[in-house]
Amino acid sequence: MGFFEPSNMTPFSFQFPLADFELTRLPVDPDLLRGDASMLASAVQEFYRDSFQKLGGSATVLVSGGVVSVAWQPERGNASAQLLQHAIDLLRQGNVSSAEPILRALLAQDARNADALYNLGMLLSDQGRLAEAVETLQESLNFHSAHSEGWTALGVAQARLNALPEAVKALERAIEIDSGNAHALRNLAAIHAKESPSRALPFMQEAARLLPEDQRSQYGLAQCFLELDRVDEADQRLVKAISLDPLSEIAELARTDRSRIAQANLRSNAGGGTRPDAVFFCLDAMQKFHALGEAQTKAITFEVAMLGRGGLDINSPEKKYTLKSLPGQFSGLHLVSMMYVGMRALAPTADVGIHLSEEHAEAKRLFALGK
Repeated sequence: MGFFEPSNMTPFSFQFPLADFELTRLPVDPDLLRGDASMLASAVQEFYRDSFQKLGGSATVLVSGGVVSVAWQPERGNASAQLLQHAIDLLRQGNVSSAEPILRALLAQDARNADALYNLGMLLSDQGRLAEAVETLQESLNFHSAHSEGWTALGVAQARLNALPEAVKALERAIEIDSGNAHALRNLAAIHAKESPSRALPFMQEAARLLPEDQRSQYGLAQCFLELDRVDEADQRLVKAISLDPLSEIAELARTDRSRIAQANLRSNAGGGTRPDAVFFCLDAMQKFHALGEAQTKAITFEVAMLGRGGLDINSPEKKYTLKSLPGQFSGLHLVSMMYVGMRALAPTADVGIHLSEEHAEAKRLFALGK
């Protein structure tokens, strides 16, 4: 199928009162524009001319009698469809300021455009303009009531507004329409998890199954397992979450959770008391660092800290780790003890992420006796 030639096409056009234009969209002081009608008209003309001419084709923007008139004719194809796709592409790139006027232009021409309403509602929700987002998404569902993702977006916006009963209903409707809507499942689980992790668990398990590469889903499932004291399963999911994006904020949260798990296991294995093996490892580190000096202590401590970001198994005696800055093979607890001693020496107030204060104090006493 070929394209229509421009000469045979009806241009995309819309009009709106100049007074309805949101002046904060312009890079000029709003009060200055309000005091100069000519400057205001020129700024609005330039704003829309720039928005549409970037798409190719030809654009005409007129301001007359307090009314803004915009017409755009693409080089070929369906103008409205191209504009909608361009707006969606801009949103995916994070360019909200350029996407919003295009979506509003589509709605100025056709207020029943459910796709434009949905994408505008998502944009508003992500920007925290929640009341307007809810209204816009509800309007989109008036024209496309079987849109599962639309119900999901509405539920998310309502949850952000703390309208939780309404959010639950919207997300349940999304899942009723599409049982495989993983984002609806994940967000519904997140709401239930605040009151009942057991009720949240099946929804989060299904979301994690459907989105195996989604870090938020894997971390959410780990949180459910932690709340239900299913620690081993939680730790597996935390490892998975970290591996998906090691540099993200979620990965940092997952590392903190893993440290807490390791700390609990460490104390459990010691019957709640001091770990003799950790005392020995701390003492060994003090002796090594004393002999090596501050520069080498920094290098070793930093290397262990970076290695620890991927998770160290401190509850296994197996010597399965090596360092570039120090010869030998080490267990996870040995390395963590070494890092603890190094950090206490280099940055005494820093949060190491694991508590070996009792073992460190005893090792320090023994170290002083051995001098």
